[in-house]
Amino acid sequence: MTQPPAVKECMMVTMEVAVRTTSRDGVVSEAPPSCSSFVYGVNVQYPSVEAAIMNKTVGARVQVYVPPEELYGVYDESLVRRLPRGDYKQERLAPGRVYREIKKKTLVQFLVRDLTEDEVVADFNDPTAGAWADLDIVIKDIRPAARAEMRPSCGG
Repeated sequence: MTQPPAVKECMMVTMEVAVRTTSRDGVVSEAPPSCSSFVYGVNVQYPSVEAAIMNKTVGARVQVYVPPEELYGVYDESLVRRLPRGDYKQERLAPGRVYREIKKKTLVQFLVRDLTEDEVVADFNDPTAGAWADLDIVIKDIRPAARAEMRPSCGG
């Protein structure tokens, strides 16, 4: 009796994934399940997903936590700075608003966390930094990848 195919290098994997993302501030958003296919070991996936589905077979269901460092990056407090308020266009400064301005041919962009009479508390983190995701994955299909689906890394 032959073993059912398992997820491993150079296998085309089709999985149904439901994603629940939680922001650093605790705001939860959910995406309905959707299917995606990729060649394991060729098409890059989150490391936590690759580790969780390795050696799984069709019908397997796994819950995967994707940490901030794999998703959008960790929130970095050192990127929150106090800046002189007079250096910026006052009409664009409002707490909770993203400030954008071209200065010396460079885009200056930050989230205005707070304003004092003299300073802007500016957050230069990506707005999604610190978010994490919980994935509910069901393996729908596993088959050897066709030569055209692989890069030379799989010997194709």
